[in-house]
Amino acid sequence: MSSSNASPLATLGNIFVDPAKAYDDIRGHNRWLWWPLILMIIAGIAVSIVFFSHADTAAMFAQQMAASHAQLTPEQMQAAAKFQTPAFLIGTSVGAAIFGTIIMYLIIALYYMLIGKLAGWNEQRYSSWFSFAVWSSFPTVLVPLISIAVFLMRGHAATSFQDIDVLSFNALLLHLPMTSKWYSLVSQVTPFTIWVIALSIFGLARWSKRGAGHAALVVLAPLVIFYGLMAAFKAFF
Repeated sequence: MSSSNASPLATLGNIFVDPAKAYDDIRGHNRWLWWPLILMIIAGIAVSIVFFSHADTAAMFAQQMAASHAQLTPEQMQAAAKFQTPAFLIGTSVGAAIFGTIIMYLIIALYYMLIGKLAGWNEQRYSSWFSFAVWSSFPTVLVPLISIAVFLMRGHAATSFQDIDVLSFNALLLHLPMTSKWYSLVSQVTPFTIWVIALSIFGLARWSKRGAGHAALVVLAPLVIFYGLMAAFKAFF
């Protein structure tokens, strides 16, 4: 149950240091979701602006073509290169940061709501699960902020997306080149991904009162299916 002194500003901190209180406080305060959602969108926009403002887009385009093994004619290459300007790339990235983020959480919320109805959880409102999904992901706001800080400290123009990727398991452990078919898969997962999964399991167990095992199954099932299908596709195609 939400405490009397609960506030969205305090909950932004509590989701890191006292998630039990955070999950209790956000229940019944669905409008608070705009705080973490807007902050995550702003962070995503900021990293796009910083990165593409310092990017050698011609070199990046050449790397992308090499990594994708695309067989384009000179005319097609020239036409595609016209869209590789910093302004265009910033614009598309900003659009993705805004609309892609919102759509992702809308889908996650729909999943939780449907499972909740099937499982008979007490909380079944879509708006509540939208709030839950957003708050559970808020720690990822640190990913673009850390990436910006590391990128600026390096102090050189970006020639690859790897220049801004400092927290993925690929950047930290595997160091696969962009030409590897596994590059995109392992570059999607960071330690913060594990944090969000653990936080979601904790919060779902607290909201549903069904235990950690039940919550883990609900949270992990779509991830296992999604990444399993991606891995299978890359392995066989």
